[in-house]
Amino acid sequence: MGFKTQAFVLAEKDAPFVLQDVELDDPEPNEVLVKIVACGLCHTDLAIQNGAFPSPFPTVVGHEGSGTVVSVGSAVTRVQPGDSVLLSFSYCNECASCKTEHPAGCEKFGEVNFGRVRNANVGNKAGVKGSKGEAIFGAFFGQSAFAKHALVVENSIVKVPAGTDLVMLAPLGCGLQTGAGSVMNLLKPTPKDSIAVYGLGAVGMGAIFAAKALGLTTIVAVDIVPSRLALALSLGATHAINGMDKDQVEQIKALTPYNAGTTFAVEATGNVRVLKTAHTALANRGHLVSCGTPGPGHAIPFEIHDNLLASKFIPELIKMFNAGKFAVDKISKTYSMADFDHAVHDMHTGETIKPIIVFD
Repeated sequence: MGFKTQAFVLAEKDAPFVLQDVELDDPEPNEVLVKIVACGLCHTDLAIQNGAFPSPFPTVVGHEGSGTVVSVGSAVTRVQPGDSVLLSFSYCNECASCKTEHPAGCEKFGEVNFGRVRNANVGNKAGVKGSKGEAIFGAFFGQSAFAKHALVVENSIVKVPAGTDLVMLAPLGCGLQTGAGSVMNLLKPTPKDSIAVYGLGAVGMGAIFAAKALGLTTIVAVDIVPSRLALALSLGATHAINGMDKDQVEQIKALTPYNAGTTFAVEATGNVRVLKTAHTALANRGHLVSCGTPGPGHAIPFEIHDNLLASKFIPELIKMFNAGKFAVDKISKTYSMADFDHAVHDMHTGETIKPIIVFD
């Protein structure tokens, strides 16, 4: 019969986000109907809007959702109606990475998450209809959560305890877990190590939070926005350096023993110039991970994604948040559905690091 709701739809490349009435298909056997409570706004969503990343249109995006389960498909086992959930990326469940619990390294990651594959039987068949019956593509990162309700593939579902703050923790599904995971799951520094984090968006701040939680005594934050540098200092960074400074490499090295450079670095901008700076400021035998991407057509020499297993890592981040060690609330601001465009503006200008859309 379908399920009537509302969603923010992008009609085509460079089109505005428009709230409109839509109808969702009945869930496929592997899908879950979720009442969306909130969804973080991410630069990847805007990259679909401006065409930097490929997408079918018209479409609904949003990939940092949270909510409660309304109904489940016949093959779903992770959740049942009434469960609280956070939403993350999807994966194929069939390749070597997926079979060995490295689903973010899925060989079909792009096809599944950007190509909107829902399951092997229906492929990327549009699961949303507009008011005139037109097909609208959902399943962005398995969820398309810029909506009051969403059809979510089971792989994107992370069940969380009742009482979890579904508004403030909605953004854990993407950038924050990427930044934190780069430090905690891949680099694994010890307190005696030093780390520099380049770019203080959600990914970079996630890395700062993780480094502080691990007890590092030298945590260098690098950005070009003074207010973000000040915020990073208040949330765990020990030093802050403006990325516009011509001598930033020398400044960073001066903070380390023998002026050798940092033992670890996280690059979270996707800017090739910044990546080169991070490498230059790194100590010999140091380790650098790039969490950003300059977009299709550019080679990315380092990657973090294959070290994330959202179903296990997100609950760990929730525990850190509840213990006061992952200050998502300090970098986020909530916006009503009516203020969606304002949220986009504030992300573009850098005024808000992590906008969160709250659905009525």
